[in-house]
Amino acid sequence: MGKLTARERIDKLFDPGTFQEIDLWIRPIKTGFDIDEKELPGDAIITGFGEIHGRPFYAISEDFTVLGGTFGSGFHHKITRIMEMAVENGIPYIQMIDSGGERIQDLFGRPGFRPMLGGRAAIGDTSTLYHAPMLASGVVPQITLMLGPSYAGSAYSPTMADFYIIRKGTAFMSVASPELLKSVTYQDVTHEEIGGSVLHSTVTGIADFLLDTDEQVIEVCRELVTYIPLNYRQNPPIVDMGDDSNRRDDHLLEIVPEDPLKHYDMHEVIRCIVDKGQFLELQELHAKSILIGFARLDGQTVGIIANNPAESEGILNLHTCDKEARFIRWCDAFNVPLVFLVDTPGFLSNLEEEQSRDGLLRTVPKSTFAICEATVPKIAVYVGKNFGVARLIMGTLRMGVDFAYAWPSARVARINPEEAVDIIYREEIDSSKEPQKVRQDKLAELMKNFMNYPYHAAEQVMVNDITDPRDTRPILIRTLKNLANKQLPLRPWRKHSLMPQ
Repeated sequence: MGKLTARERIDKLFDPGTFQEIDLWIRPIKTGFDIDEKELPGDAIITGFGEIHGRPFYAISEDFTVLGGTFGSGFHHKITRIMEMAVENGIPYIQMIDSGGERIQDLFGRPGFRPMLGGRAAIGDTSTLYHAPMLASGVVPQITLMLGPSYAGSAYSPTMADFYIIRKGTAFMSVASPELLKSVTYQDVTHEEIGGSVLHSTVTGIADFLLDTDEQVIEVCRELVTYIPLNYRQNPPIVDMGDDSNRRDDHLLEIVPEDPLKHYDMHEVIRCIVDKGQFLELQELHAKSILIGFARLDGQTVGIIANNPAESEGILNLHTCDKEARFIRWCDAFNVPLVFLVDTPGFLSNLEEEQSRDGLLRTVPKSTFAICEATVPKIAVYVGKNFGVARLIMGTLRMGVDFAYAWPSARVARINPEEAVDIIYREEIDSSKEPQKVRQDKLAELMKNFMNYPYHAAEQVMVNDITDPRDTRPILIRTLKNLANKQLPLRPWRKHSLMPQ
């Protein structure tokens, strides 16, 4: 199948000669079944620590060559102990998944007691794999490399990770296997249909990256970790890319067309602004009208959130809100400043969206909540359209955005003037013999007297300055330096916030 072995994966993930394996000699408890006579090296999992680009990381590599990588009691102990040590020592962990799931014989064997975070002790079963990731959340980054199958209880824990990289063709993840589903529902389904890599990259949005080989998955993981801190107490590493902090790019004058109805690719804007044009995009195949990912400005990691007019005109929907909100909260938890690049006409509000199980009104507030809750530096650059509720989804000064800048092409207002005309002058338009002409005349009058772009936003204190697009990179870098020691007034104490449903 073109897979690497569990040890080959470890060798490629870590810097040469830095990996230290732990608990190699552990063996599973006796079950009373014939399986007790089998030799099970490491109980189907390799755990330890090493260095990636000179920084420490823990790793878990499931070994499919040992009983299909199934979960035994030793397996549970080893994986849980790595997660414990990651929290105790403030070091991220990376888990490489390739497992056949729970080892049935162990479910009937004699219980073995395993340590748990918080001084608890529990029988070594799948439930131990849920407690540890929850406590690690927001404390250390957690990364899952999905390289093989994972079903039922074994699938829940990996999806609790912060980042999820999946391999095409060999990796599958679902609550039940096709065989189990057939036995219950009598339906014939394939691995791909219920839990394939393409499904989780495009529809569910669980996967951040979809790649073709084990080597590619590991290579992207090694790149990803260069952008992130070791824990919530640290900042991401500064990486000097050798790019002039005062660099101006004339191409920025050409990207955005004068006609707002014409589309362009926001990737071009990002590449012109960030260090060496390098943008590590997450969830590229899911909710594609909004872009999220990491880049650097003068060596400092930033989280980019950008509308993409090249995809459905940059329209927002419930999927873009979910995608944006989770990324904002991760960046806030791990001290990564946020840069918003804004050009969206607003929401796709239709019957399907409003009546969906997720619900547009149920999902939309997640983005606004995340922006208001975030305490890291937040900078907005208004590139094009930004009206009404869309402004709230992409951040405003009153929502806690620290600085907002507008390009001359920006069209920022509290309401779309097209909608305003239809509301304010409805009677005149409807009663006229030439309604379209009256509407256009009223729109021109409104624009002339009240919405002279881009100055309207500056006059209404919606932006701090109107800037030359070529100056965007140096302005962002200077603004980030100004916000380096940002501190907010003390907020009311609480156990934790509650995200909108």
